Amino acid sequence: MRLRHSTVLTSTCLALWALTSCSAPPSDTASAAPRAETSMPIAGNHEVLPSERLADRLLTADDLGPGYAARPAASTASPEASVEGCPQLEQLGSAADNPYAMFPNHGKRVLTGPGGTQLTEELYSAPPKDLSAGVGRIMTAMGACPSYQLVTATTVAEVRTQTVPVPRLGDEQWGQVLTVIAGGRRTVVQQTVIRDGAVLLVISGSPAEVAVHGQTALAKATAR
Repeated sequence: MRLRHSTVLTSTCLALWALTSCSAPPSDTASAAPRAETSMPIAGNHEVLPSERLADRLLTADDLGPGYAARPAASTASPEASVEGCPQLEQLGSAADNPYAMFPNHGKRVLTGPGGTQLTEELYSAPPKDLSAGVGRIMTAMGACPSYQLVTATTVAEVRTQTVPVPRLGDEQWGQVLTVIAGGRRTVVQQTVIRDGAVLLVISGSPAEVAVHGQTALAKATAR
């Protein structure tokens, strides 16, 4: 199954970009995890936000501190990739090459940090019932296989997946760690997904950066 660079592959391509020539996704435009004991109460918000308002709620370099900068938008088309060895994920990609396309209201930003690290944040908005059902399907497929291969024109990467607990934030939350091995090198990327009312946060990067900046991202994304 051929997949274009979609949100489902964001975490994997972040790792591939660090290891190979995989193009990073443009800027500015997972199985359900056990719930952690840590909690930060957030009031429910059922208002569906347009893309313009979501873009205003994305993290900026100033939110993250010294050493961070927004990555310039990609100047070339994203490469196609083929997922092999995970039928559930292959099937998921058949929905217009991007299962998140069911949520037309969205915003996205990629930030680079000290030492060349990358943090990707994506926001989506839809009625809570639709958002919950759609994201549940996506996360089930992403966590269905402990490993699979991601093949591009220049790279074959082995991707190993692990469901991890995340803080009990918002209404629903999922966490997944991806270990990507390509060209004899290995990198680890965490993806945390949180639904709070009609807003969905998807934040991907190194486990340490996701842990440090996840609550800040959610607080800004759900600010009243």
